[in-house]
Amino acid sequence: MPRKTQPRNWRAGVLVTAAAAGTLTTFAASPAGALAGDTAADGAYAATARLVIGDNVRVCTGALVDRYWVVTAASCFADDPAQPQALAAGAPKWKTTAGIGGTSAQVVELVPRQDRDLVLARLAAPVNSIAPLAVATTAPTAGQALRVPGYGRTKDEWVPSKLHTGAFSLDTVSPTGVGITGTGGAAVCKGDTGAPAIRETNGKAELVAVASRSWQGGCIGVPATETRTGAYSTRVDDLGGWIQQVRDGWWDTVTANPAARSSVYDPVRKTATTFAVDAKGHLVFAWSTDGVTWNGWQQIGDWTFASVPTALFNPATGGIELFAVGGDGVLSQTYWLPDNQGWRDWRIVEPNSSLRFTGSPTAVYNPATKTAEVFATTTKGPVAHSYFTPGMGGWSGWYEIGDWQFAGSPSAVYNTATGGIELFAVGGNGVLSQTYWLPDGKPWRDWQIVEPNSDLRFTGSPTTVYNPVSKTAEVFATTTKGPVAHAYFTPGMTGWSGWSTIGTRSFAGSPSAVFDPATGGIELFAVGDGVLSRTEWLPDGKPWRDWTAMQDWKFSAGRVPSATFNAAASTTDLFATGSDGAMNHASYKTESGWSGWKTIGGTTLTTG
Repeated sequence: MPRKTQPRNWRAGVLVTAAAAGTLTTFAASPAGALAGDTAADGAYAATARLVIGDNVRVCTGALVDRYWVVTAASCFADDPAQPQALAAGAPKWKTTAGIGGTSAQVVELVPRQDRDLVLARLAAPVNSIAPLAVATTAPTAGQALRVPGYGRTKDEWVPSKLHTGAFSLDTVSPTGVGITGTGGAAVCKGDTGAPAIRETNGKAELVAVASRSWQGGCIGVPATETRTGAYSTRVDDLGGWIQQVRDGWWDTVTANPAARSSVYDPVRKTATTFAVDAKGHLVFAWSTDGVTWNGWQQIGDWTFASVPTALFNPATGGIELFAVGGDGVLSQTYWLPDNQGWRDWRIVEPNSSLRFTGSPTAVYNPATKTAEVFATTTKGPVAHSYFTPGMGGWSGWYEIGDWQFAGSPSAVYNTATGGIELFAVGGNGVLSQTYWLPDGKPWRDWQIVEPNSDLRFTGSPTTVYNPVSKTAEVFATTTKGPVAHAYFTPGMTGWSGWSTIGTRSFAGSPSAVFDPATGGIELFAVGDGVLSRTEWLPDGKPWRDWTAMQDWKFSAGRVPSATFNAAASTTDLFATGSDGAMNHASYKTESGWSGWKTIGGTTLTTG
């Protein structure tokens, strides 16, 4: 650690980083356990995390401050623990596992501070069963009492099996840290680096600082001549805004990677909106701010349409783009902006084009270029696309992507890991193919069959989803035999995985998929025999769950269900058209599970 960050009255000696006293080899040979103090009561300090870094290269302690984020000391991950400011942002050098309560998750990203020994570590999967520890918002003062829970060594145990806690007095305060001293024999030991220093305020526990280094007096393995129990901890009470910025920045990446569906979440108004075509062919929408109360259907203009519409939130404009194909095959667009002017008049995307379209369009937003793109299958077979970037006078003309011919609607997804767009479509022969665009100055790649050696054939349209945690693009489609199959691609793979079917249940329509950041998993929905069923994948090492029917309501297999994640309410919103032509809605929340189905309004729909 840099000397300049040490409290003045400790400069006469050298405090030892509690993660590793000596070389990494020495630490690896003597793994750590828990803090030299009292054994914590069951359930107490549940937000405390045990971090196993590498093959017991280091063991540290941390605190859960968000279901995806643990705060700890940067020295835990630095090549040289004495130089935590050298830690680079990104994936950790060593595989790191965080154990919090009864859950375990891999650390996949580090966001360090450059001005102190502190890092935020992002988990591959959220911890939903334990409440995060609140970060203090007022500065610590000398004389306050603190409690430090940790997984480091004790006085007589090298690797304790339980969390220990110790009482500490707060002695000195500097701009970036505090000096504390253990009372009653408590000390910060090896393995306690990153341990939270907790202050009780009005009966509420709050995080003040995290352990950085200490004298380790009384800890097993430390010479008996060392009796000092002082420690230096890094302040976090002044970093609430930074922690929120990191959390929100990543959350925005997760939730604001919009792909088009007939329902959409608008983070500007924090509103969920669903779109459909009514029995007269008019496009209608309903919206909700709480996911429970819906305003009823409202009509957008008087043009008539034949296809399921597709909607896209555009972060560059703060508005919603809406597309639909008319009975004459013309693809038109309207949009809404947060300027109180309402929905604009419908306009043909390219009025001078002779191209006509079949099925439904799909759209995707590219945050790197701030471009909204729409794709649709032409009546001649090829897929065409058009795009719009703020500053353009209007949408570009239509461009056909290759000359392969397809029968169903395409599906597109923006791939954050590659900065490109993945595009999928099913041909008349039932083969599912893929092309992609990358920001490398080259045009769209040639179409290729996702798995040329597979004998699976598909019906309807595919659906795609991007998992920002695993950086994986996934595609799903219903096979002609009935089960839904999926394939995936993660950067580093030489190509797309082979197809694998998800269970044996048969479906008649196309599936719908959505990434749920509340669980870190993927929700998948499909309709068969009028029953809407659901399965999910979670980042827990287990396969896709069995399909389960969502109550006994009857739904139309010819109308694809639509799902979207509502970031404001932390719910997955699911929309499906019943066999009676009415739109129905259900929502899922981690804490309470799925709600019952409710019908939105009384409008009879032809699509949606």
